[in-house]
Amino acid sequence: MKNKVFKKTMALALAGAMTLSMVACGNDDAGDSSQADNQQSEQQESPAGNTDGSSEESSAEESSDEGAQAETPQIEDTTINIRVMNEFRNLDKVLAKYEEMTKDDPIMSKIHPEFTWVAGGDYKDKLTTAMIGQEDFDLMFCGGWHGLTTFIQDGNFKDLSSYFNNDAFSGLKSAFSEDFVQAMTSYIRQEDGSYQKGIYGINLATFYEDTRGFMYREDLRKKYDCAPITDEESLLEFVKTVQENEEGMIGVSLWNFFRMDSPWYSGKHDHVFTQDNVNVLGDQTWIWVGLSDDNKTVLNAVVPGDSTEEFAKMPAGYQDDFITEFIVDRTKWNPYLNPSRGGTDTVEKPAAISYSTLSEYESKVKGALETNPDEEYGFYVTEDAQRNMEAGAVICDMATNNWLVVPEWSEKTDAVMYFLDWMFGNQEAHDLFELGIEGEDWEAVGTDGYKKLDIDENIAYSMPTYSFTQNPAYIRVSEFVSENPEIKSRFDYMYDPSTYELSPLSGFVFDTTNVETQIANVSALSNELQLTISMYDADEAVEKIKQWHEDAAAVGLEEIRAELISQIQAFLDAKNAN
Repeated sequence: MKNKVFKKTMALALAGAMTLSMVACGNDDAGDSSQADNQQSEQQESPAGNTDGSSEESSAEESSDEGAQAETPQIEDTTINIRVMNEFRNLDKVLAKYEEMTKDDPIMSKIHPEFTWVAGGDYKDKLTTAMIGQEDFDLMFCGGWHGLTTFIQDGNFKDLSSYFNNDAFSGLKSAFSEDFVQAMTSYIRQEDGSYQKGIYGINLATFYEDTRGFMYREDLRKKYDCAPITDEESLLEFVKTVQENEEGMIGVSLWNFFRMDSPWYSGKHDHVFTQDNVNVLGDQTWIWVGLSDDNKTVLNAVVPGDSTEEFAKMPAGYQDDFITEFIVDRTKWNPYLNPSRGGTDTVEKPAAISYSTLSEYESKVKGALETNPDEEYGFYVTEDAQRNMEAGAVICDMATNNWLVVPEWSEKTDAVMYFLDWMFGNQEAHDLFELGIEGEDWEAVGTDGYKKLDIDENIAYSMPTYSFTQNPAYIRVSEFVSENPEIKSRFDYMYDPSTYELSPLSGFVFDTTNVETQIANVSALSNELQLTISMYDADEAVEKIKQWHEDAAAVGLEEIRAELISQIQAFLDAKNAN
């Protein structure tokens, strides 16, 4: 297996994997969950069979039946080597506390975690080097942008399926719901077009989909006696008022509205899907996939500028060019955008509203108040159902870009998974690695909040939680959120599992092998399409779309469409056969 992994990973590196990565996105909040804590017993159940902390073949694989009873395994002292992305500080005191908490546990007292970290800018290169050299790591962070799917496809990570939904690992079972486990499941396309499924990574998340919206100047809304911002009409009127009356200000910061004025969320309830794993042309040119009412059959896949015949194959309500329609509607915002957008002058004037996700809102507000402490801010959610906090509003993959993986060559899989079972096993254990020493680094606020204590930074604990600890079963919100009822309600909604439904396309990964050249050609045309549209009025935007489609069709658009439909159908057939 070692030569196989080396060759595949070397091929990946030669194909261009040695490029700099971008920094992970993630919410550092951790804490109490509305779900009940499930305390681990000191005498943990073990999978059937002999288990050694350094054995490669996990005995968990020999016990897939839930509730299997077994004797406590005999395990020798073992060190598990863990690598995370970005700096942790003063971890030694947390590890000492861990050793103290586990000293009487017959399993955990034998498992000793040892950590290293790599800066985000270097992480992709270092990860690829570790894969090529099969370096001595037993658990590593891997971002979706680091080549996760390719590494999985090439067999570089352990299949961890047997450790989940397994009573012998009660901590993992309580922290990872059945839907979450299903969302973590990868479907690996084989050479014959069939699929093999497994769990080759552990997803790190506090929520399944970040709420997108705008932070707006609440003080200016009050100043000009604008109506409360409750819908798009009142938002646009506020933007217009500020730009007309505040010298030196524009209405909207950041030209890219992401999913605003689109059926990204609502369409999925009508079996029309666009999401990251099908947008093979990049985020600037989405592909919309129409499925049958039972979500088992692909009806078609459409892009901007398609013919009437293509849209006619889509589900009811989407049989006209809805894509161009929402793009044209979005041009109403153009008069309030940065007038120098698209040019060399990238310095924007202050704006009435600025794009923000809910998870970023606190840091953005605090940053703004450092410069102008008299300002006030509010948060507007762009999508109707989420703004109204409707149950089941968000159909998504229920997975973030942040993952933990066990290298295929590690011989300590059991020990790693017992450690994670412990860390995710109850609130106290999770808080230790998420926040540090309670009473020294932080203290609880209410039942689901926390605040950091005023402690010398030379001894304060910190961990890049998005690369090691985040989990939706353990949520603690910051003091900033706790003290703002409106924002707290938004976070509660975003953390609530009932907000989400698992997409039928969850787990799909497009294999570009047959259309690599076509994708490169069409993507080159697509990169600036949305930016270009935002610089023109509605009629000109339509012409830009028509020209893009004509150019794309000439360099392989139809081949890409056919290949995507074929692969999604094969994926759905395999998924629904199980």
